[in-house]
Amino acid sequence: MTTTVHVISHTHWDREWYLTFEQYRARLIDLVDAVLDRMERDARFTFFHLDGQSIVLEDYLEIRPEREAEIRRRVNEGRLLVGPWFVMPDMFLVSGESLVRNLTRGIRTADAFGGSMRVGYIPDPFGHISQMPQILSGMGLEGAILWRGFGGRGAEYRWRSPDGTEVLLSHLPPDGYCNGLRLPLVSGDEFRRDTAAVLEYEQRRSRSHQILLMVGVDHVEPHPRLMDVVDVINQMSGMRARISTLPAFVHGVREDVDISALDLIEGELRAGQDYAHLLPGVFSARTYLKKANARSQRELEQWAEPLAVMAALSGADAQQGTFAYAWRTLLQNHPHDSICGCSIDAVHDENMTRFAKVEQVIGGAADRSIQRIASRVPPAPPGALRTMALNTSVAAWQGVFETDIDLPIGPAPGFKRVDYTVLEEPVPFLGEEATLASVTDADGKELPFQVLSTTETVDFRMSRFAPPPGLRVRRMRVAIDAPVPPMGYTVLDFRTEARDAPDDGRRVSDEAQEPSIENDAVRVTFANGAARVIDKRSGIEYPAVFLLEDAGDVGDEYNYSPPAADERVTSLSATDVRVCRFDAGPLTSAIEVSYTLDVPEAAAADRRARSGRRSSLACVLQLRIRRGSAAVECRLRITNTARDHRLRVLCATGANRVEHHRADTAFDVITRESAATGELTLDATRRDLAELPVATAPMQSFVDAGDEARGAVVVADGLPEFEVVHAQHAASIAVTLLRCVGDLSRDDLSTRRGHAGPGLPTPGAQCPGTHEFALTFVPRGAPPSPASLYALARAALLPPRVHQAAAGDGTAPARHSFMAVEAAAENAPVLSACKLADERQSAILRFFNPSDAAVAGAVLVLPALVTAAYSTDLLERRGDQRPVSGGRMLLDIAPHKIATVELVLPERGRMDA
Repeated sequence: MTTTVHVISHTHWDREWYLTFEQYRARLIDLVDAVLDRMERDARFTFFHLDGQSIVLEDYLEIRPEREAEIRRRVNEGRLLVGPWFVMPDMFLVSGESLVRNLTRGIRTADAFGGSMRVGYIPDPFGHISQMPQILSGMGLEGAILWRGFGGRGAEYRWRSPDGTEVLLSHLPPDGYCNGLRLPLVSGDEFRRDTAAVLEYEQRRSRSHQILLMVGVDHVEPHPRLMDVVDVINQMSGMRARISTLPAFVHGVREDVDISALDLIEGELRAGQDYAHLLPGVFSARTYLKKANARSQRELEQWAEPLAVMAALSGADAQQGTFAYAWRTLLQNHPHDSICGCSIDAVHDENMTRFAKVEQVIGGAADRSIQRIASRVPPAPPGALRTMALNTSVAAWQGVFETDIDLPIGPAPGFKRVDYTVLEEPVPFLGEEATLASVTDADGKELPFQVLSTTETVDFRMSRFAPPPGLRVRRMRVAIDAPVPPMGYTVLDFRTEARDAPDDGRRVSDEAQEPSIENDAVRVTFANGAARVIDKRSGIEYPAVFLLEDAGDVGDEYNYSPPAADERVTSLSATDVRVCRFDAGPLTSAIEVSYTLDVPEAAAADRRARSGRRSSLACVLQLRIRRGSAAVECRLRITNTARDHRLRVLCATGANRVEHHRADTAFDVITRESAATGELTLDATRRDLAELPVATAPMQSFVDAGDEARGAVVVADGLPEFEVVHAQHAASIAVTLLRCVGDLSRDDLSTRRGHAGPGLPTPGAQCPGTHEFALTFVPRGAPPSPASLYALARAALLPPRVHQAAAGDGTAPARHSFMAVEAAAENAPVLSACKLADERQSAILRFFNPSDAAVAGAVLVLPALVTAAYSTDLLERRGDQRPVSGGRMLLDIAPHKIATVELVLPERGRMDA
């Protein structure tokens, strides 16, 4: 039988990497110009692939707008293949929602030009998430084509998500997406011999009569001798070659083989180091990028977008354009070489500028939504400062949260006087001695509160009709214990009185006194370089929590690599220790610890050990507990003056040994073995490995580790790398804070063979300067359900927020829930998206079920304004209509399933009272 050889002319386009975006774009212009010109003059040059991305079209046409009609013609003809991705992302360092929005934007952008490639082409990301088959299927894509993360030697497999969705997996060869690159570069007998060798290898590993010959690699144009490859193959017996496409290849495989008979692989793909580099050190390279990304994603997905839906139900105009711009800007930071932190310094400087732009845009969008909602509430009662606490979760909030309250005490000197009572949000001045006297809820009931700090500053209130006037304000940090409705708000009224500022409660102690804080759930002390936490509910003691550990790292941005003679330093040896207990009150208490960690200054000159010179890291830890909660919050501030090292924070699990642990990933909670890898070296016994397997692993926001009776959950804000470590008959969770290296790639690592990129210096990857980190430690007994883990992380990362200027004049209720989910807490569906639909007057809600058990009997409580509801796929294409009765809709979701619902809104919404 004749074998069909699909010769794929393509480029792999890293938008930014060892050059900046603009430097690469100059090459992109040349590349696309050459492709279009060749298509015009050479009828045999039928197809070219732009790396499964659509953003390259926008990047090109910004410089070459005169060729847009040509681009559209070639895409419409199917000769220039783009999409389905907008950018080629990393799979573990971005959220599940980001992956959905990436594909959605990529497909729609390509379709607008004439059509998107409908194959899940994901050749280069550093591993693959468990739910990718379900995501690809939900986008209507045929199969997956990938390389890294899987070491199977065959070319075709079935890949199954946890929910049971399967796709055809086409596994690229060990050479990856460039197995035919070299062929046009040689000639004569060598050309024929090499071509035959490649084809023979592909035939051996394939169960079909379809061969994929990828002629291209990073940033290359189609070779002038490309057609010679086709001609020489067509001279071989039993071979038929043509310039082809990835969809044609997938279609051919489907016709040739019984997909159901292929070998099955399941879940995430993070192995195959004998096949290709996985490069797991990218999870901890430049953690400042990861923190900024986590913050931007959270503000966009979980705050600004839900607020926009709430505002639409209050009569506001949609802000789809604003959110589309925010997502486009954020997605430009999600290519794998960008978010992974494995590029030159100039690239990552631009990443941080983009993150700042995203936060500015979505901050403004959120403020506009809140102002619309606030304008509908009734005015404050006499003598009260009215505010609004908002909650964007579909579950009600109950507990303590913090906010800043600005008490206006007078005009700021040096500004023109205005009548502050006639501003868009009027300002009542409260007097020079004003301080908080009470806080009441929507029913006038007094709420517990605690003043944490008081400062005086100048604030500005924006106005559409005049320059912003300056106000003198007394800014008070306040803890409040208040319920807030699901996906809704409650007003909070602050009353003031004149009195002296409260004592801040700070008490300085030396370490020997072991100052403690405690509530009904936990007792926390600090001694010997770490916190000791006692779970008062179970009596379990966690002897070393938030212990810092520093070790050497002579690797690069891709891989951790310890020096042969390492020196490990922990906060057990900290000096200049000062402990301060403060905020000791009924709602919250805290301990602040400052100390110096003395570590080696850098790697030794031969990189086989750490330097004998020392560097002092200034460390400040603030530990906080709140009434009614077992969570211990930690805020760390560390000034890094050392190089070539890895700094981690360790938290005891309370268990002697941890066999398995769980962490969140896109739309899933993944269970992994807590297996040690042994000595970190690629010695002769590991000669077949391209890279050493590691025990570190990625998370999105939480990891749970322990045994069936005891353990701990750690929630980390934008710190995606962790490891479960065992020492002295105790298991701990180690979260990487900083991994400081000075090179993009090196070829002298003990953990990886050869280079992974150009050997360029990257001094910014040493992460000098002051860094702040946020983690939360939660002791537990039996393992919590996956839904409970997500709830813990949500509470730690996004408690309710207070909008101060809530001086509305409407008739909306003072407390309101726009929508809610009624379900058992241990088996509730997780809300992934609450957003305005991209192309209709609707709201899109996306849930997923991270559990092995079905979500049955859960109810989505809807606003009365919703006129109809539909199921949709991930592209927001409507499916079946969903029955709604009495403003309630059943949410039955199968195990590990992603479910998207469209709620049809009236043309102009109004709040449902």
